[in-house]
Amino acid sequence: MKKLIVTILAFAALAVSAFAVPVAYNESSEENWSDISYESIPVYKVLESPDAFVVMYQKGKYGMGQTILPKKWTLGNKENPAKLKMRAINGGKLKPFITVVKKGGEFHHVILSMPTSKSNAAWGVVGKGVKIDTDKDTLESLHD
Repeated sequence: MKKLIVTILAFAALAVSAFAVPVAYNESSEENWSDISYESIPVYKVLESPDAFVVMYQKGKYGMGQTILPKKWTLGNKENPAKLKMRAINGGKLKPFITVVKKGGEFHHVILSMPTSKSNAAWGVVGKGVKIDTDKDTLESLHD
């Protein structure tokens, strides 16, 4: 009986030590928190032009906002990663959305999640002759 109890206690001690987290890597410590945050916002429509995407998104509970995402933001390298990433939504009930990623409270990049088929109602085309300013380097706040 004593051997059984000692064996059970040994296994319990082994299990507890296997799942123990060293204090230096404790997630509850503020110094180990990430400075990256994100926010996803529903998208009503995306109008495409040769140089940019015009995104119409939900602003507040009932409003609508508009922003421009230059297509040149999809280009990147090791020193300067792409500021615009496209994510495909195929089938299912998931609706289009935009995810704004911030690092240290500053804009880092944006992910546009859209259906791949351009015949989907979420896609559109900017009218002919409309000039779009694509000379920006950061995304403005989508809440203002």
